[in-house]
Amino acid sequence: MLQSSAHRHSFDGTPVSDPTRGLRDGRVFHSTVLFFPADALAAFMRVVASPIGCRALRKPTAIEKSALWGPGWRLWASLWVLGGMAGEPAAFSDFKPETARDYLRAVVQTVQEEVGTDADACFVLARVRDQLGEKVEAERLARLALESDPRRAEIQMFLTGLLIHQDRMEEAVGCLREAVRLKPEIPGGYRQLGMVLDRLGDREGARKAFEMSLQQAPQDGTAWLVLGRLLLDQGQTGDARVHLEKACQLDPKLSGAFYALSQAQSRLGAAEAARESMNTFRQLKQSEKAELDARNTGYDDEKFMRVLAAGFHTEVAELFLRKEQVAAAEAHLRQAVRIAPQEPRGHEVLAALLVQTGRLPEARGMYEALVRLKPTQAGYRLNLGTTLLQLQDYPAAVEQLKRALELDPKQPGALGNLARFYLSSRQDLPEALGLCRRLVDSQPTAASYDLLGWACYANGLTNEARLAAAQAVERDPANTVYRERYQRLQSPP
Repeated sequence: MLQSSAHRHSFDGTPVSDPTRGLRDGRVFHSTVLFFPADALAAFMRVVASPIGCRALRKPTAIEKSALWGPGWRLWASLWVLGGMAGEPAAFSDFKPETARDYLRAVVQTVQEEVGTDADACFVLARVRDQLGEKVEAERLARLALESDPRRAEIQMFLTGLLIHQDRMEEAVGCLREAVRLKPEIPGGYRQLGMVLDRLGDREGARKAFEMSLQQAPQDGTAWLVLGRLLLDQGQTGDARVHLEKACQLDPKLSGAFYALSQAQSRLGAAEAARESMNTFRQLKQSEKAELDARNTGYDDEKFMRVLAAGFHTEVAELFLRKEQVAAAEAHLRQAVRIAPQEPRGHEVLAALLVQTGRLPEARGMYEALVRLKPTQAGYRLNLGTTLLQLQDYPAAVEQLKRALELDPKQPGALGNLARFYLSSRQDLPEALGLCRRLVDSQPTAASYDLLGWACYANGLTNEARLAAAQAVERDPANTVYRERYQRLQSPP
């Protein structure tokens, strides 16, 4: 019978020397955690870990290249190219609250000359021009973006907002029709089209648009409200009540729905129900007024401008990254963090860039800042813990990964990374097995079963290891690594 050799070798037959072998890393972008393949990331981090950054990247050896299979190899290759194409970092003037708008206008003008006229660049510039109140320039840039890529439904929606603001309703209808043609499920597309058509007096067209809106987004309370109100105006009171009741059910804070429902109930002779709906409407309006007063009282123009400027710098950085201009991207990200240190987005992107260019100590600082900003965000603790593992600060890494699992017990990255650490370091093997079983329950992928096979093997459960390895092969039959491990388990050593 095949015996476990976990005290000498890992499940795949390689010597156990690095507790971070095979880590599955996670990088937070908005609310999404992205994972790199296990073996690819381990090799990638060994190749690029350098305090100098992307300029120190070298071509991999044949052995290293063979380990970087699939997306991991493509990631390494792209970063090796980036390192050779990084431009010189930008220099920025000091951000001062009293001259914040002038600062942002100057930066926007400089960036506009640097990023070109592709759709992404023009759309980023259009949005910030709109925020600065420069509607004419915002529209010009939005139209330029559509000339570059006429398939962008979200740009049509943005342009719609500019046109409605100027009461150019016929043009807005054209943009909305194109937006829903390009992307029928775009949020609010059909609903806004119906509202503009209703305002232009096209009740039948508005009704069809509202009905399409409900087909695309049946949980949209506002869509039920606007169709119910249209039906009420057309004298279809019974149908209107049904739609308005649904709107109130879906969004109990939608004051307009209760007002229209009160009208429908009154016309149908349900006086008591109408009074209750009207009372609810009045209570909601009082709450809305109180919230508005609180926002007006607490409005902080400096904070608004800091968030706006930092957000712009971050979006520009992402443009530069797509253009493979890493140094320029990093300069904008560092400026974003300086201007608005309480905003997480700049930290997120900068931390990912630092990891990808091998500057793990700096990345650690970014992730620690993110954990301080949002201590209950499991993804931040996962990323910090994973980076600490790469830095071989194992006690701190384990603490962060455990904390991530306290916040999100099904977090697949934390389950996998902590299990891999225990298995590679030959610590808490039963705990590693439990983590792997939880991982398979929450994310039954080939990689999860492969890791479970390792954990079973390390705990002396050879038959279970075979079953898990078979599941990995079944889910990813083209993966030669999984197949080799499965075959190794079928015969004595």
